[in-house]
Amino acid sequence: MKKSTTGIKANSKFAFILFVFMVVFVIFLGRIAYLKVVHGEEYEAAAKNQQINRYDTVIAANRGSILDRNEQVLAISTAVYNVVLDSLVLAENKESEQEKTLTTLCQYFPELDYATLKSYITENPATGKINLPNHWKYLVKDVDRNLKEELEALELKGVYYEQISKRSYPLNTLGSHLLGFIRGGTEWGIEGQYNDYMVGTPGRSFILYDGASGVSYQDYPAQDGDTVITTIDYTIQQYAEEVVTDTAQQWPSESVAAIVMDPNTGEVLALAESNSFDLNEPGTPAEIKTNPDFKTDWEAKSNEEQMEYLNNMWKTFSINSTYEPGSIYKPLVVAAALEEGLITPEMTFYCSGSMDVSGTRIGCHLKSGHGNINAEEILAQSCNMGVIHIAQKLGAEKLYRYQMEFGFGQKTGIDLPGEVDAANLIHSLSAIGPTELATISFGQTFNCTTIQIITAFSALINGGDIVTPHVVSQVIDQKGDVVFENKPQVVRQVISRKTSDYLRVALKATVERGTGKKIKIPGYSIGCKTGTAEQGSRERNDLWTLTHMAYFPAENPKYIVLTVIHLPKEYKDGVQSTAPMTKALIEKIIKYKNLEPTEATEEVSALTTKETVELPDYVGSSTYHVVTDLDTKALNYKVVGTGNTITNQVPKGGTKVETGSEIILYVEKSTEDSGTISVPNVVGKTYNDATTILTDAGFEVVFEGDTDGVVSKQDPKYGVSVEEGGEVKIKLTPKEKETAGSTQSG
Repeated sequence: MKKSTTGIKANSKFAFILFVFMVVFVIFLGRIAYLKVVHGEEYEAAAKNQQINRYDTVIAANRGSILDRNEQVLAISTAVYNVVLDSLVLAENKESEQEKTLTTLCQYFPELDYATLKSYITENPATGKINLPNHWKYLVKDVDRNLKEELEALELKGVYYEQISKRSYPLNTLGSHLLGFIRGGTEWGIEGQYNDYMVGTPGRSFILYDGASGVSYQDYPAQDGDTVITTIDYTIQQYAEEVVTDTAQQWPSESVAAIVMDPNTGEVLALAESNSFDLNEPGTPAEIKTNPDFKTDWEAKSNEEQMEYLNNMWKTFSINSTYEPGSIYKPLVVAAALEEGLITPEMTFYCSGSMDVSGTRIGCHLKSGHGNINAEEILAQSCNMGVIHIAQKLGAEKLYRYQMEFGFGQKTGIDLPGEVDAANLIHSLSAIGPTELATISFGQTFNCTTIQIITAFSALINGGDIVTPHVVSQVIDQKGDVVFENKPQVVRQVISRKTSDYLRVALKATVERGTGKKIKIPGYSIGCKTGTAEQGSRERNDLWTLTHMAYFPAENPKYIVLTVIHLPKEYKDGVQSTAPMTKALIEKIIKYKNLEPTEATEEVSALTTKETVELPDYVGSSTYHVVTDLDTKALNYKVVGTGNTITNQVPKGGTKVETGSEIILYVEKSTEDSGTISVPNVVGKTYNDATTILTDAGFEVVFEGDTDGVVSKQDPKYGVSVEEGGEVKIKLTPKEKETAGSTQSG
């Protein structure tokens, strides 16, 4: 029988198709095997990264703190959180969960709009996708830890908390030019100089795969930066800023400054300058908040003009600006001549009131002249003619050499950015003729910085050593190990101890009977040199810099103080003076350090009899007990924050403070404080004002006394956090009545 060719053809076609399919399938399996074996790990990692990247966030490291020499906090970083909504995740949940999340967010953050939040998870009918292209939406920034934990407990869907670090300066303007800040590419002060130590290492939070299919979240914590311990004494810094502020208000000037330093070690204990600013808002001049006219002018400035103003405000005058030092330079010339054996303490020089130097008439401030005068009296009376005679004995070469040895025209090496050397503002040796020799001797026709002259002057009284000034003593890591240390560094010895010993005592005469008499403090031995230097064009005769260089105790100096009034407006000879600020600052340091008088006198009681108290360490304590304790110690207080747990205090525990001083308490909420609010201060308020303040804050008011009186007592005390709706008791006492020609005190 004949076979059908049609069936054979059909079977052959099917077999061919099956063969092709099998070949393709084998190739496909081979490709999969190839990719798995050769590129499997690479592709798997890429797939995981796509998932990781959805929730991959950086955990900011807290920047290292800056402390004063007594470990008082000057700058600190704390963890705060950005509240983030993932609209895709929220949209995947039930409507009830969505509603809970959105309404809760709006309750906690009134600035959020419900309709706007709702739109983030509303589907577009045309695409079937939610309206927000970027599902990772930042809602609120800088939320503190307590509030973040409170929200976390509510288990809101699609809400995440991104940890960031917030830099804060608890003392606002204190040490603003010293501490500085980092703004974009600009670095100022200690923040800029020691940035690499303080910056820390960020952490990360992302998804990890567990085995073949499990997914888990993994956090790698950030490593906080190192702590910088400065040489600054918070209390002395505060005193220096007080005298600078008072002086700048009394005599408006381009700059007013004060430095306090240990002349033996180069440790800067305080550096205060006018034109200070709030470190928490460095881009906002202080006058904007206090002077409407300034605010108007500021808003009219261009961006370039505003930035120029801010740069001038931010710069540290004491290391970034120069001026002619004037008569505070004279002791260096006397020291050089003594060291070279060209003069003796007993040698006298004649001052007639003026002299002709190569055709230039140079005068002394005492036009009638000082007559015959020795080295001690030349310095005490600040005699120009006497120091010119001494410079002429030195000659240009030796004068120039000692100027270089004392560090002029060179950076001191202070650990702050932006120090200038003023090298182009001093005479070269070849340029020092007879006239220049004379003018240099009394500190004119060359420039220096404040830090240069106080460093050079320190060598006159510390035994003859140029010591590198510094503002940071140590950097400590998170384990407590010292990773950097600034030990006192002697650069060179410029004069002998014998010369230094003579000058240290000789300069007492300036205070006892010379130009520095106004800073005399009975019972205390102080050495001093005053300075009044003309600046810029001599034709104007209205550009001056006034200085006082003082040190104490004179026989064994622990403190050297330089005060500067640079370019006072409407200058009048004999009117503006640095003497009041110098004396006030020294008196404050004597009280603070409880320095014993060095000389017998009956007039010292005013500095030593004021009562002081040693401040306990309140950190970790409850405000309930602390504010009562402060009252019993006759100390005032200010509470910063909300809660009853004290996390920091200024000044720190162990510090001696005068009765009546204000103590700053920084507080946070503990778990027990949830739902509490801080009680306002109504002491001294009228009944109506006190009632309004307390009821507006959510408290019930119970009072005792006459409603026509004022609040003399409240319970709970101001600053304590209690439950909203709680009771605050106030005691009212009659207002004090004024009678003509007399006052009454309580």
